[in-house]
Amino acid sequence: MAFDRQKYLVASELCDFDVSAEVKRKALRLTAKSGSKREKFRRIFDFVKELPYGLDDWDLKASETLRKGWGMCSGKTNLLVAMLRSIGIPARYQLYRIKAEPALWNRLGKLEGKAQRLRELGQERDHVDCEVWLGRWTECDPGRDSAMEHGIIKLGGTLERHKIADSRGKVHYLRLAVFDQWARDRQARRKFRSDRTEVFAEINKGFRELRKLGLRS
Repeated sequence: MAFDRQKYLVASELCDFDVSAEVKRKALRLTAKSGSKREKFRRIFDFVKELPYGLDDWDLKASETLRKGWGMCSGKTNLLVAMLRSIGIPARYQLYRIKAEPALWNRLGKLEGKAQRLRELGQERDHVDCEVWLGRWTECDPGRDSAMEHGIIKLGGTLERHKIADSRGKVHYLRLAVFDQWARDRQARRKFRSDRTEVFAEINKGFRELRKLGLRS
């Protein structure tokens, strides 16, 4: 399959591996003993996936997510794309709509205080994951860390993303080489504004409790 390889190797303001030396340094450290591109991808993917999931802004730089050590789907995907591109592996952003996970929704819906505003997000969400070129485009989703996944399973949920399809059963994907403008537009449409920090802090506390549940034997 012929495609413009360089298009999926570029840096941008948010995918900032060109100005943040630490993004590339981390990628190189993770892949120092790796041979194939597939193995390099796997080591970087596993690192990003295991960063804890938490609600955050949509328009964070890759270097910010790496520095903080956690993020939501957009931040973790952006970091994954930046790290892969920094070592010459083409990657792109994949965006689509999903339904909220019922088990997770029910657990977080029991939270008190401002965390109850989670209900305002509705049952449909924007989701961002990644496609990496390894001889063909391969979908990969670094959003949820393993402890969170185990917690969801213990609540009786499933790990399958419930993608929203149209009346003909077709899922509509938006695939981007650069997602900066989309991320800024999405940030401008954020649901919570004046008390966003407080709301997310309480919801993320719920995610930490979910992780603890997932880590229990």
